[in-house]
Amino acid sequence: MKPKRTYKDSLFRHIFNDKRRLARLYESLTGRKVAPRDIAITTLRGVFFNDIKNDISFRIGDRDIILMEHQSSWNPNMPLRMLWYVAKLYSRQLDSQEVVYRSRLIPIPAPEFYVFYNGNQDEPDYQKLRLSDAFAHAANTLELTVDCYNINYSAKNKLLDSCYELRCYSIFVQKVRDGIQNGLELRTAIRQAITYCKTHDLMADYFQKNESEVFNMVNFKWDQKRALEVAKED
Repeated sequence: MKPKRTYKDSLFRHIFNDKRRLARLYESLTGRKVAPRDIAITTLRGVFFNDIKNDISFRIGDRDIILMEHQSSWNPNMPLRMLWYVAKLYSRQLDSQEVVYRSRLIPIPAPEFYVFYNGNQDEPDYQKLRLSDAFAHAANTLELTVDCYNINYSAKNKLLDSCYELRCYSIFVQKVRDGIQNGLELRTAIRQAITYCKTHDLMADYFQKNESEVFNMVNFKWDQKRALEVAKED
């Protein structure tokens, strides 16, 4: 049995759908300290279970809006996706009538865009993706820049070294991957990875408290067709 393709995305969202962990991750990325009480999670969600429109987004007061995406496969189109996401977030936050009719400038939170990649394709530890790279010809009318971090486990990865929770997540994924490559059944690889984290002080409390949920998250294969059928029946 193969793990579902998006299990790493689901686990990433589950871990970082927490204001304290988001604050620590954001500080590791930017050097800026943020109080968890100043964070408002704004993640866009879909209609069905596991159908989340974006991975993580949150506001810091009224000044910043942060979008974070986890990618299990490399996607150079992330700036375009981020453009869709931030436009949706702005439209949800602002009164469209006010935008149309207000005569003064309407202040909006400044956006920041981050991608965390841990697929099998070889990518640098850090790179920037720009929306303008996709333009049919050179133009300076619109730009959106995404900071991309490779979070495949490495002892030399600076971001992982600075963010405990992200490092724990990366090690867990690597342990599952190693187990499968060594011929273990998926269920066994997951159990061993969870046990490893609990016994090596890698978010041990999280894996102890959420062991069953993490196991099901990694082991469960989502069937979108069946989900739609069930929803229609309901």
